[in-house]
Amino acid sequence: MGSSPIEVDAARCLCRIEGTDYPAVGFGTYPLTGEVCSEAVKNAVDAGYRMIDTATSYGNFPSIAKGLKGKDRSRLYLNSKVWHDKLRPEDLHQDLEETLQLLETNYIDAYFMHWPNRKIPIKDTLRAMEEEKKKKRIRHIGLSNVTVNHLRKALEVGVPITWVQVEMHPYYYDPQFLDFCRKNSIVVQAWRPLNLGRIGQDELLHEIGKKHGKTACQVALRWLVQHGCIPIPGSKSKNHMQENIDIANFLLSDEEMKKLNERAAAGTRFRLKLEYGLGFTDEFDLSYEECWPK
Repeated sequence: MGSSPIEVDAARCLCRIEGTDYPAVGFGTYPLTGEVCSEAVKNAVDAGYRMIDTATSYGNFPSIAKGLKGKDRSRLYLNSKVWHDKLRPEDLHQDLEETLQLLETNYIDAYFMHWPNRKIPIKDTLRAMEEEKKKKRIRHIGLSNVTVNHLRKALEVGVPITWVQVEMHPYYYDPQFLDFCRKNSIVVQAWRPLNLGRIGQDELLHEIGKKHGKTACQVALRWLVQHGCIPIPGSKSKNHMQENIDIANFLLSDEEMKKLNERAAAGTRFRLKLEYGLGFTDEFDLSYEECWPK
């Protein structure tokens, strides 16, 4: 596989993307909308965040555009994700067009498939993304909520995949998946990195944090970065924003990493069920053959 345009410097907590350094912690905007979202995005950029994560399904593009007014676009890295039912080329092109208009930008830095859809061939989706990349309307291509089986099949298309975005936090991670991504020069972004705030009450993380003068949440984010991953926590609070990004000045020991790894590897992931009302379920259990049949 070719080399990635992205390098994560875990020690310095930096993410170098095509020669430009960004903090290795991004800012997640789900479920923020309206004025609350605009204010949060503005405050996040003021606090030093450069990677902003959103998606069509979040419904907050105009709010993000408002929050970024007056900010230097060239110093920002914007993620967006196209929804499960918009992965056919004509739908994807339309989704990207609307995304760019509503975000008031002429390109997206990373454009992800939000959830895999086995009814739509992955080669069609990836080639449509590659077309947009050639037009310089997207810089990098990503997949979300996938498994090794999905990635093996997607990589066969021959379109470079730069990112994956998956659930990862100290209560759940998949070491085999992470290893596969490393071997294939794909960098992982971690959604729900603080497990909806539950991390803050965790005794083991508190205990480790005390040794470093850090909070449980900071330990969780540092653990992710030391795995070479980019966590994307969200917050409405300026104090929490600052806390989440302030993790460059300590390192977890090998023993601390091992303890957290063992517990997380034994954890269980979020499952998308039909009763959630989105009209589809996750595809985490699919075999290689079942992923995107021809």
